[in-house]
Amino acid sequence: MGTLGAGKRLGIEWCEWMDDWFVSWSPRNSNSNAEGPWDQWVDLALMILQDPLTAKVRPDAHAAAAGLPTHNFYDEARTYLTPEDLEERFPS
Repeated sequence: MGTLGAGKRLGIEWCEWMDDWFVSWSPRNSNSNAEGPWDQWVDLALMILQDPLTAKVRPDAHAAAAGLPTHNFYDEARTYLTPEDLEERFPS
């Protein structure tokens, strides 16, 4: 089965029986609860953008992400967001 994982609990998985359809996936325990810090979500986004399939469906996005580094599968976030960062982006 096709998977991409960007952290201990953050990934996507291809659903073979649903054609071109993907769902959340946790590499840690193979359930559908993908979760992780913002940094790991960015890493997952980069992996998706750099994937050869993106070159087929969105060549412009694939080209824009080319060469940007991704982190090791089990690395923790390099920079965590502060409560102030989160409140600014997602006001109460």
